[in-house]
Amino acid sequence: MVFFLLYLFGTGVCNIVGTDTLPERAARAAYLSLINMFPLYFSGGWEFGAHLLGTSLRTYGLIHRMTGCMVVLQAAIHIAMAACMFLSLVILPLAKRRVYEIFLHAHLGCAAIALYALWRHVPSAKIDSQGYLWVCIGTFATTSALQLSRILFRNMVVGKKSIRMKASRHAEDVVRVHLYLSRPWKVRAGERVNLTVPFLGLFYLFQAHPFAITWWETQTEDKADSVSLMFRARTGFTRKLLNYAEPDREYWAWIDGPFGPSPVHVSKEVGDYGHLLMVTSGIGIAAQLPYIKELLERRRNAEVCTQKISLVWQLDRTGDWESARDWLQQLVKQDAGYMLKVVVYDPLKANSTQEPLTLGQHELITVHNGEANWKDVLLSELRHRAGAVLVTVSARRGIRRVIRKLVTERVPLDVELFELEFQPWQEKRDWLSYFTP
Repeated sequence: MVFFLLYLFGTGVCNIVGTDTLPERAARAAYLSLINMFPLYFSGGWEFGAHLLGTSLRTYGLIHRMTGCMVVLQAAIHIAMAACMFLSLVILPLAKRRVYEIFLHAHLGCAAIALYALWRHVPSAKIDSQGYLWVCIGTFATTSALQLSRILFRNMVVGKKSIRMKASRHAEDVVRVHLYLSRPWKVRAGERVNLTVPFLGLFYLFQAHPFAITWWETQTEDKADSVSLMFRARTGFTRKLLNYAEPDREYWAWIDGPFGPSPVHVSKEVGDYGHLLMVTSGIGIAAQLPYIKELLERRRNAEVCTQKISLVWQLDRTGDWESARDWLQQLVKQDAGYMLKVVVYDPLKANSTQEPLTLGQHELITVHNGEANWKDVLLSELRHRAGAVLVTVSARRGIRRVIRKLVTERVPLDVELFELEFQPWQEKRDWLSYFTP
């Protein structure tokens, strides 16, 4: 927020300083609009742009939205391009939440139209600013070429098969995708890949959908030769993959990535904290599991400071538990130091009088009926803390708001919050959620 205010104030100063008349200020606004377009055309996708800059996906998205709003503001001052940019910034995010493919192609289409219209407009306006447009075009072409080279490197290896994919259905609408890599790499918790599955149809040949890596298997040199994704099918790509993929059949696929992971802070990682409270709901478990897996592996090699991990998972639908049960039990089995504790809440059995169930090796998995009381959960963890506490969250928006408020109230107690890049979709949403992560 402070950076945004400084950016807004600094740009406003540039609008005024050195200009005396309204025509001069209008021309200055045109220059500033062109200059602010540079970050918008830095890369064809957020994932690759964030990777090049070394920032988190959320930070890159914030920069993209901020500069986009500034371009609209400056263009409105200059009375040019405001309507087209308004469409791409305000109307299209409504489509993004509902139909990802329409948003992506319409957004890129609006960007191309805006650039062409500016190219035609600049000479007629007698503004010697085509150099700014060449910078946008050149940067976009360069980063696109780098991204294409990276995709070819990751997917094509001489003498080896391309990436193969298997998809399996878990519960009603949860899909697990297993990717057998042609070029292994050392996977880090929090990494993401963009997945393309051509067999779904010609239209899907040009689509790349982002997913968090949930699990991986290593063979030699700590490099993974297969990775697994887990997601809840909604509409479009994910629904078609759920309906048409046969469980025992291999399909050709390719990926763009990996991207991430995002650090907690500039100089801190998840493993630098002594006590982790992992809050998740529904399919959000897919983003938390890799952190547990990595911490347990690095703990065996004395590479992390973490002494205690508490995972609190509130189920959203019937079958959520079964979708990740085997992975959770495997993690508990690997936990030789008893640092992992798993607590599951099932709201669908809120009226049941059944006592909590204990599962897994050493009975370290406890299943409760009803919803979690997040305040009690956090206070209990603080009473039994093991050093600095980090709360990682991948949950529905309502739960995130509660956790954010609780952690903010306890900042002096050395408690920090880390909202993971992947957050579960929520069907019932307020209007503000269509414009924010």
